[in-house]
Amino acid sequence: MPSDAITLTPTATGHAFTRNPLMLSMPGTGRRVFSIYGQGYSSSQPAYKGEITAPTTINLAEFIEAIVHSIEDPGENNAIISYGIQDGCVNIVVTDGENTLFSREINAIRGGVSKQNYRRLNLAGTDIFEARFFNSACNFFLTTRTNDWRLSIKETELYPLVFFYPLQGTVSVQDIVSGNTISLPAVSNEVDFHGKLCALNLKAVKQYFLEEYDILAGAFDVLVDDAPAARIAIQEAHPQIERYRLKFRNSYGAFEIIEITGSAQWAPSIEDDEGEGPYQRYMADIDDFSTERQRMSMRQIINISTGYKTNSELRFILDAIASDECYLLDINEEPIKVIVTAEDLVLQRHPNGPQSFMLELKPVDDDTCITDTISNAAMPTRGGVFSEQFSEQFD
Repeated sequence: MPSDAITLTPTATGHAFTRNPLMLSMPGTGRRVFSIYGQGYSSSQPAYKGEITAPTTINLAEFIEAIVHSIEDPGENNAIISYGIQDGCVNIVVTDGENTLFSREINAIRGGVSKQNYRRLNLAGTDIFEARFFNSACNFFLTTRTNDWRLSIKETELYPLVFFYPLQGTVSVQDIVSGNTISLPAVSNEVDFHGKLCALNLKAVKQYFLEEYDILAGAFDVLVDDAPAARIAIQEAHPQIERYRLKFRNSYGAFEIIEITGSAQWAPSIEDDEGEGPYQRYMADIDDFSTERQRMSMRQIINISTGYKTNSELRFILDAIASDECYLLDINEEPIKVIVTAEDLVLQRHPNGPQSFMLELKPVDDDTCITDTISNAAMPTRGGVFSEQFSEQFD
């Protein structure tokens, strides 16, 4: 590579996280104009265009973070694999005002790795995408539960696992007890999804083995062209008096679920956001003033203990606390978007056993009108004796 070549690092696979440095180095001398487009923008109308004097190095991560969308939520459905769930293509172009000096298309993901991991991978001349997510010989799922090739998930925490389909080969899932296998080809509806984001639905995998082979599978090997990549074990969830789940975007930008099994306490919080307290209104009938106020807004703050968690689960909860998008499940029929915090959080470095701590979940919306929750769009009706699943003869 010429010494005056413009470089963009780290992008070993053409992919980059927006919450880690993405450095554009422009050696030489003179005027440089760089533009960023994609995600609804074009080369003629870029999302950002800047002029700078070389030599210089700039971090493009924040510019790209502002225009790319979060990874699409695969949701819970009956599909064993969901194909092509996100496209974050962004174009970066550098010119001298007239001639194009550099042009690169990358796939940007809203997420990142820790600074310690970024430094370690960078010193090794690689990045998380090359080292893990596009490495078909390791756990390539975008999960923050563990970096190990063995992945253990409670049955109550099952949610589609997001991954980049390997650049080569075919992914399959094998029941480790019976040896029965289901193949998940990269081509669907004549579209090749090698290198594209997909999601593996473990609930649907379990259902497939049950219906096809009468096997209640609980542990699987994920294979790429019959070579082992990862092992997934589904743990039994112990009975609990109360169980709730947090669905959150992890550090890599993909949704995951963790259960919390402590008792939930509601703490209504009356808020006066406008700072308009009681005011005086003149009453002509008494020739005096009476005190009135505007209707106050309220938040239903929820305090829940995590229940006893292992060290690895505590780290996973910390990722949920730091998440920019988190939902509380199982309180209402609909998920409640919340901001999760934990006060006086102290964890033992070498605990003698599982630990727990309190979470404060604050709904993102306050409300001035406090009414009972509507369970569906239909207004309450008396209904009939039988449910709608029965035939009309039962009306």
